[in-house]
Amino acid sequence: MLKKQMDEVNTKAILHYGIQKQSVVCMEELAELTKEVSKFVRGSGSKSNLTEEMADVYICLDQLRKMYNVDPEQLQDEIYLKLCRTWQRLEAERIQDEITVPGM
Repeated sequence: MLKKQMDEVNTKAILHYGIQKQSVVCMEELAELTKEVSKFVRGSGSKSNLTEEMADVYICLDQLRKMYNVDPEQLQDEIYLKLCRTWQRLEAERIQDEITVPGM
């Protein structure tokens, strides 16, 4: 499905069901993804179920962005900042790992 079609379906769903109901649906989908990840951690997860829940959450994130008027560019900027912070932490930990004295 093209992005334009996805946008159209999400917009229609928001208009049809309303912001409050779709917000609750998004919270439920996030909980279902949490449950599937938990199953994977315990060794009983299904890749198919995990993929399905990830798809639901991906759709919900787009709906949340639309419902609460989050600017796509601002969202991308936040994602970039978060990834940069993670990179910085990884680099700092790599440096610390390199100077750790073996056996201590």
